Amino acid sequence: MVYDSVICGKIESAVKGSEISIYGFSDLSVVENLPFPNLKTGITIGIALNPSIVKSLVSGPDREYAAEYSEVNRKLSEVADDIKSFIAGLGYSAGIIPPTMPVNSKDELYSPFPHKTAATLAGLGWIGKSALLITKEFGAALRITTIFTDAPLKTGIPVEKSYCGGCTECLKKCPAGAVSGKEWYPGLLRDDFWDGKACFEYSSKAGKSAGSNHPVCGICIAVCPWTQGYLRRSLNEL
Repeated sequence: MVYDSVICGKIESAVKGSEISIYGFSDLSVVENLPFPNLKTGITIGIALNPSIVKSLVSGPDREYAAEYSEVNRKLSEVADDIKSFIAGLGYSAGIIPPTMPVNSKDELYSPFPHKTAATLAGLGWIGKSALLITKEFGAALRITTIFTDAPLKTGIPVEKSYCGGCTECLKKCPAGAVSGKEWYPGLLRDDFWDGKACFEYSSKAGKSAGSNHPVCGICIAVCPWTQGYLRRSLNEL
C-alpha cells in the first residue's frame, strides 16, 4: 500500500498523544487468516508495566501484579477504542480485538490473532525463548494490542531475528518447564519452542492464588536481562 504522509502523520500524532509507551505500524498482508481480512495494516500499541511491580515478579505473581495486569489491559482497550474512532473520523475502517482473550482450557490456547506477530512486523521487537515479545527498551515488561485498519500508513521494517543469543534465564527460572531454549525466527511455530499447555497449567494456579481471573505468572518477564535493563534505568530515575 502506498502511504499517505498526511493521514500517517495525523494517526501518528493521535497515537503519540495517548497513554502508550511504544507503538509501530505493520504490513499484515503477509499474515494468513486475519480477523479483519480487508484491514491489512496493523497499529501495535504497548504500555509498559510498572517497574516496581515487575521487580517483585522474580518470586512469582501477587495481587499487585494481577491488578496491574488487568489495569494495563483496560487502558490498552480504551486507547485502542479511541484510535479506532479517530481513524473512522478520517474516513477509514478499523477493527480491534482485546489485548487478552479469555482462556478456559489448555486446549484453547490460540487467540484469533497473536499481537506479537504485528509487533515483530512493525519492527518493535522479537519473540523471546519465553514466547513473549521482547523489546530493547522495555524487555518483556509490557502489554500490547493491535488496531487493524485500511488507512495508508508507512509500515516499519520487520524484525527477523532473535536477540536472545545464548541467554537461558527464562529457561532456568520457568517453574512450569515451558521454555525449551530454542531461539525464535520468523515462521517458527510457537509449539516448536515453547510448551503453552505447561505454562497454562502453572499460571492458572498462580493467577488464582494472586486473585486474578486470568492465568498469570510473569517470572519470565522479570528475569529477562532486557527487562532487567528497563528496571535499572527506570528505578534509578525514581
